[in-house]
Amino acid sequence: MEVIKLENVSKIYGTKVKITALKDVNLSIEEGEFVAIIGPSGSGKTTMLTIMGTLAKPTTGKVYIYGHDSTSMNDDELSKIRNTYIGFVFQSYNLIERLSALENVELPLIARNMPKKERREIALDILNRLGLGELAYKKPNELSGGQQQRVSIARALAQKPKIILADEPTANLDTKSGETVLETFRQANRDFKTTVVLITHDPDVAAYAGRKVHIRDGRIEKIE
Repeated sequence: MEVIKLENVSKIYGTKVKITALKDVNLSIEEGEFVAIIGPSGSGKTTMLTIMGTLAKPTTGKVYIYGHDSTSMNDDELSKIRNTYIGFVFQSYNLIERLSALENVELPLIARNMPKKERREIALDILNRLGLGELAYKKPNELSGGQQQRVSIARALAQKPKIILADEPTANLDTKSGETVLETFRQANRDFKTTVVLITHDPDVAAYAGRKVHIRDGRIEKIE
């Protein structure tokens, strides 16, 4: 099943001085895939990810999420699409310092008005399944960068998203921590059947994916 489809997508920034970030991009991502979008700085990969995540609309073209045309939706409808289908993982871990790892993972479930007992069970289960159970009651300042990033992945998974979109998730990590984070994505893809799309400039990171989409100057160069 097709979970994301970009159809002739272009994105132009600016009015007087126009910058074309994406030009006539066509890409389909199937359910359960692990896809890396790889390209140098300024290639358009971050723009592509934000458009896939419905955080930005293309200037022209269509974006379908599970068959829904997101380009024709209003803000409330887009918010519902994100809440239903998409989890985000960013370079900055965005954990709340005063909360434990467990409480950080619970946050999106609180937003859904889930009862405390139920959300705690879900959060603990995900932390345990990702090998983070022993960190549940530690606060972010007691965790390494790699551990914080893995907690942010657990938080994304707590929503049971169909898709995780990750923006350079290992950029701020050392090699060993980065490998652990990438294995966590691989595990989520395998165990939770989550579709994973991550962007990177690093071929070693892209090697973890089952499919690699190379982008340069706003266009897809090749897919392997």
